Amino acid sequence: MKNIKVKTLGAVLAVLAIANSHANETAEEQGEGMLFRSLFGDTLERTYGITVSGLLDIGFSRNNRSTSDERDDGLSNLPITGLSDEGLELGSLHLFVDKPLKANAIPRVTPLPGPKPETADFGFTIEALYGRNAQFSRTYGWDMGWDMNEEDNAKAKRDRLSFMSVPNLAATAYLPYGPGFTIMAGVFGPIIGYEIPPNIRLAPNPFASRTYAFVSNLTTVSGVLVGTRIMDGPHGLLGIELGIAQGWSNMRDNNDDKALLGALRWRTPDMNTWIDYEFMVGNQENESTRDIQAPTSRLISADGQLRQQHSLNGWHRFSEHWLLGMELVYGHQDGDGKPTTVDIVTGPGFDGAHWWGANAVVTYQIRPDLSFSVRGEHFSDPDGFTLFPTTTARGDFNAITAGFRYDLNHNVSIRPELRYDWFDAIEHDRPFGNGRDRTQLTATVQALVYF
Repeated sequence: MKNIKVKTLGAVLAVLAIANSHANETAEEQGEGMLFRSLFGDTLERTYGITVSGLLDIGFSRNNRSTSDERDDGLSNLPITGLSDEGLELGSLHLFVDKPLKANAIPRVTPLPGPKPETADFGFTIEALYGRNAQFSRTYGWDMGWDMNEEDNAKAKRDRLSFMSVPNLAATAYLPYGPGFTIMAGVFGPIIGYEIPPNIRLAPNPFASRTYAFVSNLTTVSGVLVGTRIMDGPHGLLGIELGIAQGWSNMRDNNDDKALLGALRWRTPDMNTWIDYEFMVGNQENESTRDIQAPTSRLISADGQLRQQHSLNGWHRFSEHWLLGMELVYGHQDGDGKPTTVDIVTGPGFDGAHWWGANAVVTYQIRPDLSFSVRGEHFSDPDGFTLFPTTTARGDFNAITAGFRYDLNHNVSIRPELRYDWFDAIEHDRPFGNGRDRTQLTATVQALVYF
């Protein structure tokens, strides 16, 4: 496995060298798609509107709580996610293939201003992901069962194994009837919460490390999502989305119920302010011990146990330099308390869990290629439920993170950060330092390579 990692890193560095050489030759271009265009030309994009691009997410981190033996293994930064290994980590290597829709809304993202297109359009989105983070973006009934993804969690942690996932594989369509409708069907990230999984350039993810709220939100769904723009005027834009999914990170659900997901998305006419409310509600349990889909579902029960997740998040640009992002999350997992309703962590008689959190990030855009951000978060998980498997600690997590982003060129950005976490326990739990500590200081340097 170590030899494979060396070969992979060598291939990545070769890609980086090619991308940087072309960045110097055509500095006016963005890095996204540059490697594919240099190898195959731009006919695919010009003629068919299909874009092909890549992203390398790699970093180095250390914390003040782990031992040298723990650092040799993986996931020693947990419950902090994003870059969870100490030392050098290949977080993710992404391949994106997209044909965007000509529509009055971007599915899962935003309604758009302007006239409604009067012709139908069809597209697709594909994202393939290789690396350490792919372990957490796999889908049951899909890439979870691939041979390279079937290593047990203990071995994956000990040997720092990389995984392969395809978290987005969906067809899209725009139909010009009425106000115009967008449709997405397949496997896709539902975009619930302020942060989104890949660190694409336009993502509102200012740091390498993620919030606890991000961990509590969804990773993937398989199903259908329909959206439309219902307002476009002086009071802003309003879009609505509604869909049906096979549950949390699931194509082969192990109960007979579906889940409902949706969103309301409001934008000011100048697009300088937005507010999103997003949700997913549905029964989430393993119906029998013959098919336990953990860690996505901790419960075993013959009866439906309703789970819900809600996120209210927004963003505002105060000026050319100052930006603010905020998020509130709330979740609840029902439990009927019966002896036959079993939590695989705490045992029989599970009677429910809830969690909530708030976080905010302020960014000062010093110049187009340099910005500084500070984020604060409070996340309460009194039942130690929703952050599993990163932690089962019961109590309140708090964190403050500071760092900057510097774009070296059109292909490479670096994001150093310092993060301090502290935990208020209900009883005895100590989530940091492998169960020894309630505080942790983490330093991280991340490089994002767009090609």
